[in-house]
Amino acid sequence: MRPEGDSGGRSLSRRRFLAGSSAVAVGGIAAGITADRARGTESSTGVPLVALGTQPAGLPARQHAWVATLSVDEVGDPIAPRFDRLLFFDVVGTPEPAYARLLEAALRTLERRFRWGPGGLLFTASWSPAYFQRVLGTRSPIPVATALSSFESPTIDHYHLCLHFACDDEERLAAVEGALVNGASLSGADGTLAISPALRWRETRSGFTGKGLPAAHQDVRGIPPGRPVSRQSPLFMGFKSGLRKNQATEDYVTIADGPFAGGTTMQVSYMRLRLESWYGMLDERERVARMYSPETTPAQVRHITTDAEGDPGLIEEAIHRYGVIGHSQTSALARRHGKPLIIRRDFNTVDGGYAGLHFASVQRSIEDFVLTRNAMNAPGAHQENLAITATVNNGINEFITVLKRANYVLPSRASRSFPLLPGGAALT
Repeated sequence: MRPEGDSGGRSLSRRRFLAGSSAVAVGGIAAGITADRARGTESSTGVPLVALGTQPAGLPARQHAWVATLSVDEVGDPIAPRFDRLLFFDVVGTPEPAYARLLEAALRTLERRFRWGPGGLLFTASWSPAYFQRVLGTRSPIPVATALSSFESPTIDHYHLCLHFACDDEERLAAVEGALVNGASLSGADGTLAISPALRWRETRSGFTGKGLPAAHQDVRGIPPGRPVSRQSPLFMGFKSGLRKNQATEDYVTIADGPFAGGTTMQVSYMRLRLESWYGMLDERERVARMYSPETTPAQVRHITTDAEGDPGLIEEAIHRYGVIGHSQTSALARRHGKPLIIRRDFNTVDGGYAGLHFASVQRSIEDFVLTRNAMNAPGAHQENLAITATVNNGINEFITVLKRANYVLPSRASRSFPLLPGGAALT
C-alpha cells in the first residue's frame, strides 16, 4: 500500500462527518467485537486482541520530530501544517496490555496509510497527570496545570490522553477522527482504527494557520465587522509567529534521560481572542508596539525573517518612555543564552463560533513553559509606570482570555501507547 501524499479538497464539517458515519460505525464496532468474542480473541476486559502491524521504516524515534518534514517559505522559515485537531480521551476502566496494543495498532495503521509529514499526516500521543495518578496510581512525571497570572482563571483539563493531528488537508483530519472515535472506514487503511473499547472520546478542538485561512474564517464573534484580518495574515492577530530563531530546536526540547528519554512535554491552552479593540481602537503602529515593542516600526515588521523584533534590553525604555511593553519583548526575557525554551505549535480556531487560539507548545519541561508564560506578565512594570497594568499596555494580555489549560508528557514513539502500564511496553 502506498502512503498518501498531498491532497486538497473542500472542508468537511466534523459534526456532519461524524453524524453521517456514526450509525454504521457503531454497528461495525459491535459486530467486530462480537466476532472477536466468538473466536476468543479479546482480553479479560472485553478489549479486542488485535494484530499489531508493522511500522514503516525511517520514522523518527521522537514523536515530536516534525520540523524536518516541513516546507519553508521564501526566507527559510518553516511553514506549519495548515490544519490541526486535538482529540481528548479518557481511559475506559482499568487498563491492561490489550489497551496499549489496540491504541498502538491504530497509530501504526495511520503510519502505514499516510507518509510522515504535513502532506500526509503528523501526530503525537501525550498523557496527562490524571493518567498517571488516577489510572496507574503512580506519581506523575509532570505537574498539574495551574493559572499563571492574576487575571486568568482557566478550567484545568484532566483528560487522560491527547492526540494531536496535523496536516494540510482538513478533510483527512475529519476522516481520521471518524475512524478512531466511531470506527468509520478509512479509505486505504489495512488495520483497525477503532480505539473506543479502551479510550472514551471526550472533546475535539480544531483549527488552522496559514495565509488566507484566518481571513476566510473571520466572520465570527471576537472579530469586529469590516473584515480587518488581511488575506496575507497567517493568524487572526495579523502577524507571523513561526520564525526560525524564536522557536527552540527539537533537540533542545527533548528529554535526555529517564523513562521518557527521547520524548518531551506538551502544554495545551485554549484562549479566546477579543479583537474588537485590537482592530477597532488601535492603528497598525499601536498593534506593532504591543506585539513586538514600541521601538519597532511597521516597516521593520514587514521585513522580519528569522526572529521577532523586540529587544528585551530596551524594556526599561519601553516602560518609562512609551508606557507600553511588547509581547515579543517580554517573552524574550525567558530565553536561555539568547535561545527560546519552547516550540510553538499553536493554531487559530473558530470553535464555538468565537475567534480563538489553541496554544500548543512542546518543551523539555513544563517549567520551561511556565517561565516563558510568566515572562509575558512583565511583573513589576506597573510599579515603574502606572500606565502599565497586568493587561493594559502590556503585550497582548488584554486581548486573550485563557479558558482551558492542561499539561502532558509526550513519550518517544516506542513508548507512546499507555506509557508505564505494566506489561504494556511489550508491543511486538
